[in-house]
Amino acid sequence: MRNWLIKLFGKKINWFQPGRNTEHVAELPEIFRDLTIYIVGQYDQPWVIAFKCPCGCNSVIQLNLLEGARPCWDYHISLKGKVSIFPSVRRTKGCNSHFFVKKGKIDWVGPRK
Repeated sequence: MRNWLIKLFGKKINWFQPGRNTEHVAELPEIFRDLTIYIVGQYDQPWVIAFKCPCGCNSVIQLNLLEGARPCWDYHISLKGKVSIFPSVRRTKGCNSHFFVKKGKIDWVGPRK
């Protein structure tokens, strides 16, 4: 049935995914929880966003937020506490996933498991 839904809705299958939670932390956690996006650093000066790869490979993705370094990402948290990350996330190793994070949901662009 899932394949039928993917054919019918394409990328819109993400409507059925649970959203990711956002958590501010001072340091990278030792254990990463599923469906949690960690914003690491002080509230006014975060330096990295980290989360488990949504493809299920269990790799931890760390995205730089420091403007002086490249590559660099930015984020926005909605009034409902859901995070959007831009630009897209494209893994060049491992699973090679390519996706956007929009309001806590994954919008797939490229390969995934």
